[in-house]
Amino acid sequence: MPIDPCMDYLSIRDAEPVRRDDDLGVWIVTGQRQVTELLRHPALSSAWPERGTTRLHHERSGTTDVMRTADIVRRWFMFNDAPRHQRLRGLIAPLFSASRVAALQPFVEESVNDLLDSVTEQIDVMSELAVPLASRVVCRVIGLPQEVAPRIANWASDIAALLVADYLPDVVRRGTLALEEIEKAVSAAQSTQAGSGGTALEILGEAHQEGRIEEQDVAATASLLVFAGFDTTSSFVGKAVRALMHSGQWDMVTPERIPTLVDELLRFDTSVQQVARVAAEEVEVEGHRIQPGDLVLLMLGAANRDPAALENPDVLDVDRRNGRHLAFGYGAHYCLGSGLARLEVAAALNGLIRRWSRVELAEPPVLRPHHGVTVMEHLRLNIGTRTSAASGAVSRPSEPSWPSE
Repeated sequence: MPIDPCMDYLSIRDAEPVRRDDDLGVWIVTGQRQVTELLRHPALSSAWPERGTTRLHHERSGTTDVMRTADIVRRWFMFNDAPRHQRLRGLIAPLFSASRVAALQPFVEESVNDLLDSVTEQIDVMSELAVPLASRVVCRVIGLPQEVAPRIANWASDIAALLVADYLPDVVRRGTLALEEIEKAVSAAQSTQAGSGGTALEILGEAHQEGRIEEQDVAATASLLVFAGFDTTSSFVGKAVRALMHSGQWDMVTPERIPTLVDELLRFDTSVQQVARVAAEEVEVEGHRIQPGDLVLLMLGAANRDPAALENPDVLDVDRRNGRHLAFGYGAHYCLGSGLARLEVAAALNGLIRRWSRVELAEPPVLRPHHGVTVMEHLRLNIGTRTSAASGAVSRPSEPSWPSE
């Protein structure tokens, strides 16, 4: 079998489940039980862009008093704790309810059909399906015109770099410019909103007018949805196809299997490999004492492959039923868009398998290092005979049972 595509981060799994990385000055946690515990630990704060630094930041700035990323990013509710986190999250949570996601299904399926109908002999899963699909859906949810969609990938790439390498001046410049361009697009789109609460911009605009949020929170929350809604989903579509090709199980994918298969694919090759927390108080875990101000990296991808928590974790099992993975986090910060992401990936897989009876890799996936994160740039497939069943509704993956916030 080819080398596991996840080896770039699984190599750290063999060390202790909780350990201190003295080179970076951070804690790294890889065990599923330990990651789950710390994701809900009240002494670990999500506000790491405000208070969490590494030695690279200290060395570059010459001081330990470093404010990370950008002001608009520090306003993202995913980087805030209670009560601000609950207030902003609760504002847009209705957009991702089961009924809202179900209402988006026709648009998602139509988008997949539109993107795949012109494909003939070869498809680049990333540039011809994953990227444009995620971009279109993000624009629909937020209330941005579809003309904005082609710009989202570059914005997301520059923001992703800002989140991990904001000690580099060029990264800060590009990331700041991307955020400014999103803010301009949001401002232009707000004037066209109908005010019915059907989009994020309508909800945010109404909340601002009523004095429930500040003006800066409109653009900040919209930029969070642009980044998180695009980056995670587009990566997952590509990784799902790659995992099936890598394991030689593409022929086993059927519309009936897809609803449960999506979660196994999420577990096997997790889109968001890590999340960060910063200790607000001393935390004791596995005999270690994490001190206030320490940055903690919770490795979701490695935790989802923890052999202490799952039998044969390095095997992609198309019939495995295991919804309790950590691909979308856990607890109060569990990903709001998880249901929509599942729907998009299910629609993409259904679209591919319904059209072509055979696919094979045209070449190895083209990967690009991006400030410590490996990005899949191209995934080209040679496609076989088009089948007659090139349409049909997607069975939307069911939500696993998770603790409420």
